Amino acid sequence: MDFFEQQDRARQKTGQLVLLFFLGLLATLVAINLVCFLAYWFFYSPVELGGSPPVSALPGLLGEWFQVSPGASGEPSATLALAWSGWWHSNLNWQISLGVIGAVIIGTLFRFLELAGGGRKVADWAGAKPIQMGTSYPAIKQLINICEEMAIAAGMPVPELYLMEHEPGINAFVAGYSPQDAVLVVTQGALDQLSRDQLQGVVGHEYSHILNGDMRLNIRLMACLAGLVMIGQIGRFLLEANFWHGSRRSRRNDGRSALLMIGLGLVFVLVGYIGVLVGRIIKAAVSRQREFLADASAVQFTRLPDGLAGALYAIKGHAGGSQLTHRHAEDMSHFCFGESVALSDRLATHPPIVERIRAIAPHFVAQERSRRRRTESADDSVSRSQPQAFDSALTLVGISALVGQVTPDQLNYARDLYRHIPEQVKTWLHQSDGAKAYLYCQILLGSASARQAVLDLIKQEDSTLIDLLQKIWPYCQKMDEQLRLPIVDLLIPTLKKLSEAERLVFLDRLERLVALDGRVDFIEWVTLTLIQLRLRPTLAAAKRKLDGNIRHYQRALSTIFNILVELSRDKVAAEKAHQAICRQMDIAYRPSQTLQSIGYQGLGSALMALQQVNFVWRKTLLQAFADIIQADGRVEFREYEILRIMAQCLACPMPPLRPIPVNTSIR
Repeated sequence: MDFFEQQDRARQKTGQLVLLFFLGLLATLVAINLVCFLAYWFFYSPVELGGSPPVSALPGLLGEWFQVSPGASGEPSATLALAWSGWWHSNLNWQISLGVIGAVIIGTLFRFLELAGGGRKVADWAGAKPIQMGTSYPAIKQLINICEEMAIAAGMPVPELYLMEHEPGINAFVAGYSPQDAVLVVTQGALDQLSRDQLQGVVGHEYSHILNGDMRLNIRLMACLAGLVMIGQIGRFLLEANFWHGSRRSRRNDGRSALLMIGLGLVFVLVGYIGVLVGRIIKAAVSRQREFLADASAVQFTRLPDGLAGALYAIKGHAGGSQLTHRHAEDMSHFCFGESVALSDRLATHPPIVERIRAIAPHFVAQERSRRRRTESADDSVSRSQPQAFDSALTLVGISALVGQVTPDQLNYARDLYRHIPEQVKTWLHQSDGAKAYLYCQILLGSASARQAVLDLIKQEDSTLIDLLQKIWPYCQKMDEQLRLPIVDLLIPTLKKLSEAERLVFLDRLERLVALDGRVDFIEWVTLTLIQLRLRPTLAAAKRKLDGNIRHYQRALSTIFNILVELSRDKVAAEKAHQAICRQMDIAYRPSQTLQSIGYQGLGSALMALQQVNFVWRKTLLQAFADIIQADGRVEFREYEILRIMAQCLACPMPPLRPIPVNTSIR
């Protein structure tokens, strides 16, 4: 799976979605105009056609419309021609068409605005409740551990976790516009019915949707389809309004107006099902292959095909399957791990369960049936070996092959890292005060010359955390630096629960703490860059059109290239790589900038400027950064950490890398 190729395909799918949307709109317009033409003839036929016919005469009249006049050689009768002429010149066809288009646009825009809050808004809309990270409930704690391990392995922040407490079906979904605002929602049935391996398979499937760029596409698909079904909703409104107020209508109307409105309501409801049908076809066309891809990616991540296959088999055998009882179950069907509503195989958004199982574990169903006939002891454990030299893979396969990938070896390494985080620290990270205190400790680690000034400012502005900070400080001093990025990613969901105002105040305080000693240390830069990236509002930036002209970013690229050259042990080799990259990309070569003159803050600003670069270029840029770093023939731990942060700023998550024990004196 190529991360950049999948991101590009997901964006191309948006174009296909627009085409399918307009085809669905065209089908709806044609259907509604045909029905309204019949209604026009029946209720308001022109005088020259003899006036409106009685209801009893309608069958015969319909036959007359399509009779062929004698000697007309197959041409329609004059009756139908006159009816069509009257309809056409009435301009009702254009007015109705514009009304339908307006209703669809309003429905689409309304849903877009409704879901503008990103993943958290989708979770709220689905009736899910946020999971408290400090919970002691075993099933939820297991889910948190799985998600945190997967996040470390993928080099991405932990999604905010939500639970659909009243859903007995086995299901889950992710939503959001980017990994920064992603949420993972699971049903109570998934927690109750699945084993750890099965739940990990489901989580791996959902993480692959994040890495494959499916979340943004799913939200756009939901908004577009909301417009198509708006016609049916208008029809239901007309029916309810006329039945409710029917008794108040004047007898002088002879019920004709009421009959017209009820008839239109029925027509709109019936035609609205065209929109529903088209919506289901679109969702099936967009989602099915991406579900196969997500299944395959989950197996690649975990090397547990039986875990994912077991989760699917559990859905097959569960009374409620994966269906949801929520009123928006059909709207969310393309988000979910399994089918949220009962549909025929042709209209289903997911491939049949048996096909999905056979694709990842061909013999699982037969083996499971045989196993269930026997008395089974504890689940078999799967042993995996640690990679001997994972860092050599960076040179062999290229940096782009690591982006958006999670291999079983990386997942093992992530589990090892996760086990080395003290349990007490994990508990603190799940509390807002503990997360803040941990970040204050990181600033203290990078501010040796101004440590007292940092403490004084914390006492002045956040004095309630001093006691907790003193408890966390010994852990931060002793913990290996390999844990720094994983821990920051783990505490992000906790800080996201703060209000936007609280987050902005906290970010401002961190920036002022870092500036107290007049310099930015590597530890401070790592902490501040990641926290700014995760907590600052980025939704507007995520929605802007990406720029494919790399020359618009020459200044930012020059800054990054020069800093990477300066950090290299072999500056001559790194400078040659810098020159070659500029020639290859056809951009200006501007050497001589230094880290001292630019600073880590300048590097952060340059990275933020690249957030609007097209995904096709991001692959090239990350490989260029890696080429400069690797020019001296090796990759040190801090060099790779810088590369990971650059990748995360470009929304390209990279897994952690086991470092070689070398002198890491980058400042």
